[in-house]
Amino acid sequence: MGRYRTIYPENQHSDGYEAEKSKTEKIRLRRKLIAVVSCMLIIGIAVQSRFAVKAVKRMVREQAETALVDKTEAVADMLDKETAACFQYAEVLAHAPVLNDRSIPNSKKAKIVYEQAAFNDAIRGIMFCDMDGHGFINSGERVSTLNEEWFSAAASGKYFVSEPTVFSSIDTVSFIFAVPIHMGDKITGVLSMIVSSDFFSKKIESITVGHTGYCSVLGSTGIIIADRDLHFVENKYNIISEAAADESLASFKVFIETALTGQTGVGHYTFMDLPCIAAYSTMQTTGWTVVLNAPELELTGATKKFTSMVVVTSVLFLVVAITIVGVAIRKMV
Repeated sequence: MGRYRTIYPENQHSDGYEAEKSKTEKIRLRRKLIAVVSCMLIIGIAVQSRFAVKAVKRMVREQAETALVDKTEAVADMLDKETAACFQYAEVLAHAPVLNDRSIPNSKKAKIVYEQAAFNDAIRGIMFCDMDGHGFINSGERVSTLNEEWFSAAASGKYFVSEPTVFSSIDTVSFIFAVPIHMGDKITGVLSMIVSSDFFSKKIESITVGHTGYCSVLGSTGIIIADRDLHFVENKYNIISEAAADESLASFKVFIETALTGQTGVGHYTFMDLPCIAAYSTMQTTGWTVVLNAPELELTGATKKFTSMVVVTSVLFLVVAITIVGVAIRKMV
């Protein structure tokens, strides 16, 4: 039998090596392309998502601030109307003929007028003052009012409501609504209504913002006029003095000082390490400041949900995009 010898081409081994090398290069190229495109997608989606989240946060915050200011102005207007109604009621009482009747002793005039207003639970007492500053309370007590701001204002023809003050005869914090008493064009005295300390607080106790936000009213010096916690009113708590004594309330003090400038606006501060948003507006009748405040998270909580949604959507979109890119690159290379 003849012997046969298989003859292998010299370049067969070389061709196999080149084919394997080419395959490896293609795989590397694919990986590089996928990595480059994936990085571009990640950066692009991350940047766009960040801009979208920032834009939504800014929009939600602006809407929250606008709504808060509008509500604060509405509360200030409501309290102005309530105050005006009290002045009108006091003016009606001041027109009682008994107050200008010289045949009736001054010590009895307040008692007679008080009997007409006794049905009103908010009125704690009535005071008649002559032009010499001698005040006569319905309880029969006589006091000097000559140096009182409310007396001077009413005696000059103005309406005046005091910040929380204490009368010895009542021995509790109250408000004083004072109006002039007229006889024709002449001012003959001053009528004062002594109103309970919770008068304004009851008007705002149901006003809420977010879940825990609430409303307060501040006097010109920072004393609390009305609050959901009546303890602050009854103790004539001065919010500026208290904030000045606590360094952690520095931003809160700055906000309050800004709010008391007689303007309408919105501000931010930190209270007990909690970022808060608050709006303020000035009452036209008294010059007091209405403040509505709430934790920032309660008013801008929608942004947190939106951020989570953007993150989830972005991740899903990125996974799908990278998968599609990978398949396309494998077909092309």
